[in-house]
Amino acid sequence: MEDRTFRLLAKHIRSLNRHLAVEKRSLRELLREEKPAIRLRDGELHRFKRAELEKLAKLLPEHMHAALRLPIYIELSSDRFGKGTARISGRAECIVVARILEKRCEGEELFIYKPEIRILRRELPTTTQYMFTTAVE
Repeated sequence: MEDRTFRLLAKHIRSLNRHLAVEKRSLRELLREEKPAIRLRDGELHRFKRAELEKLAKLLPEHMHAALRLPIYIELSSDRFGKGTARISGRAECIVVARILEKRCEGEELFIYKPEIRILRRELPTTTQYMFTTAVE
């Protein structure tokens, strides 16, 4: 890929992802806060609904609360996964998503499809975010 094209593509992807967290935080940490929130790359503050955090806490064994980093990214990349397919990465993240979608979780990543993405976003609107990526040759 030409260097100029790569820079332009990278700039576009960064623009699409400006809503992502500066730093993810653990479920354990967020449950201890009165007003659980994270700072976003665009400078905004994103608050998590307490009911969602408590729902996640019930879906995951307590010893894994520190391993679940929020928000959970729903990674979209049509050139890597195919149109309508998303990837969830991380062991704790996969366990939670699999339990919500009544799927099996085997490993560190889980692929989900458009109807499941809708269900996941409906169930966890403040603790999930879309992340856009692309394959670079």
